[in-house]
Amino acid sequence: MTAKEKLLKEAPHWSEQDAEIALRAVKREHMTPGERGGDEWGNVDEFSAQGSTATLRRLDAQEAEAGLSWDNDRQS
Repeated sequence: MTAKEKLLKEAPHWSEQDAEIALRAVKREHMTPGERGGDEWGNVDEFSAQGSTATLRRLDAQEAEAGLSWDNDRQS
């Protein structure tokens, strides 16, 4: 069964709110980055969150090697 067939089978049972949510999701999926609130770089918040994750993990590892730990601070 295709995705479209599954949708047509399920949609008659949806509430009006569910239908509105589905329509917004489809429209959002087809938006350009500029329409989504981003620019040619895309969503800046998402981009910075992904970029900072590795850095924060490295800092955490360095602090742990130096004997610093958030867990130790909380236990004091």
